[in-house]
Amino acid sequence: MDYKWINGKAGFNEAFKVRKAVFVEEQKVPEFLERDEFDDHAQHLLVYDNDIPIATGRLFNDGNHFKLGRICVLKPYRGMELGRSLMERLLEKAQGAGVERLYLDSQVSAIGFYRKFGFKEYGNTFDDAGIDHVPMVKICRPSYFSNL
Repeated sequence: MDYKWINGKAGFNEAFKVRKAVFVEEQKVPEFLERDEFDDHAQHLLVYDNDIPIATGRLFNDGNHFKLGRICVLKPYRGMELGRSLMERLLEKAQGAGVERLYLDSQVSAIGFYRKFGFKEYGNTFDDAGIDHVPMVKICRPSYFSNL
């Protein structure tokens, strides 16, 4: 497996192929909801198997917080620890950039997966494209003020 970082629009079509297969085709999210304004400036991580994109995720700043999102693995490649490996690399990138708190909106069915990486739920469950989500946060690097 090969891993490749993509900045914004450069190479985004490859990431979108994976997202479209998982979110649009498999989970029935309307395609117009799958793309958003964050894609243009996000850091996208792609996983390839013999030059075929098979998994992706992104790291971006939404104007208020650093967030992870659109984390997915093509169905034939699930159960091979690719999600774990993808998350480890995304977290490494965020922590290397000095991010103190990292946020994500988890599908309710994936909460346990993100808990394994230190994310904790906060706030209420909400609907996003017909799928229940819950906001989660991870403290990556405690700030001086976090103990006050």
